[in-house]
Amino acid sequence: MSTEDQMSIEDRVRTATRAGASLIRDVRPLGAPAPVRLRRRPEPAPRRWVNWGVPLAAAAAVVAIALTLVVMRQPGTPSPAASGSGTAAPATVPRYYATGAFDSPPGHYGPLIVGDDRTGKVIDTISPPHGFVFTNVRGTFDDRTFVVQAAVNAVNTAPLGSPPYTWYLLRIAPGSARPYQLTKLPIRLPSNVSFADAYALSPDGRELAVESDGSTGKIAVGIYSVSTGAQLRAWTGPIQITEELAVRTLSWLYGGRQLVFSASTAGSAHYLQLRALDVTGAGTDLVAGSRALLTADNPATSRCVSLQITPDGGTAICATRAGAPGDPAGSAGCANGRLRFTAFSLPADPSGKLARILYQYPGACHDGESFALWTDASASSVIGVTRINVDNAGGKEAVQVGVITGGHFRPLNIAKNVPPGNYAGLGF
Repeated sequence: MSTEDQMSIEDRVRTATRAGASLIRDVRPLGAPAPVRLRRRPEPAPRRWVNWGVPLAAAAAVVAIALTLVVMRQPGTPSPAASGSGTAAPATVPRYYATGAFDSPPGHYGPLIVGDDRTGKVIDTISPPHGFVFTNVRGTFDDRTFVVQAAVNAVNTAPLGSPPYTWYLLRIAPGSARPYQLTKLPIRLPSNVSFADAYALSPDGRELAVESDGSTGKIAVGIYSVSTGAQLRAWTGPIQITEELAVRTLSWLYGGRQLVFSASTAGSAHYLQLRALDVTGAGTDLVAGSRALLTADNPATSRCVSLQITPDGGTAICATRAGAPGDPAGSAGCANGRLRFTAFSLPADPSGKLARILYQYPGACHDGESFALWTDASASSVIGVTRINVDNAGGKEAVQVGVITGGHFRPLNIAKNVPPGNYAGLGF
């Protein structure tokens, strides 16, 4: 066989391989179990607030390889950058959301509201199963799939929202004869859990990560099988490893090999920190098994009260608080752009010179806070919330949820029956 013929065969192999890579990006998350048809710490606002032609045999082989790569988790120590496997986040701003009245007003939990943020219409209102209350909802890598947390409605024996917890997979199909499907997940936490802080569905939809507090005075992060409910891995760390205001930080990076969470560093300063846990590594120590991506211990980051990471692991989004208890700058209110969203490239530049201000509140206020609900891979589009008090009495409060793009804040069309004070409970 001539060298020219050999090169032709090699070229064909390369073509098939590249086509396989494109198929991997288009594989959707695998389904969950068949249907049977959220006392946790409150979040900031509810407290108040994706024809090419090759021979048929080659095409079949490429498809088989693509599916195998999606199912298998690859070993090794990853970097924060995208791995190229797993399910990618939506390229556009999510259209659909789910939320509910989670402890707003205190002690009250209402039905889920599924809405369209373009039209402002409610797609459906979903009541919890008998004997339960919905206490939390989280979006996933697909704006038509959500994970809902529920708790036993034992009003006379325990506060609303107390464990034991149950999780449901919510899939929506706007415009269809069956607009939603609620599937109970067989996951049960250990009996010593006092409450669950945060949870996140893996990119392939097979595993649910849950951060919880236990009676032993330690934070636990466990990974559970969505299909069987079995605990697959677990890590524990000292109580200061968590950060109360950033329960949304718990998230998976592309590829499903790294789990990001927020922490408070040990010591008197207790700086807010963003850490990445290698879920393929050995050991059960949450601190030893993870590494710091960004620590809010310098002038550029010290005002961050919550941190969130982009799905590719390349950018951290810092949201600030202004003029309220916890603002390191004191009670200067919203003056001088104190209320803002800032993006830091990872690994972070300690000087903050490479930081990008995504948006800063332009008006005056007595105090306010901000936090992110969703971000695309590059932080070019972020769904954020701002809440401000115009005066000291707190009587004139303004809450907005919108898309931050190019330095501008475009309000989303949230249904009118969703209380603004509960915008932090929105799942995208």
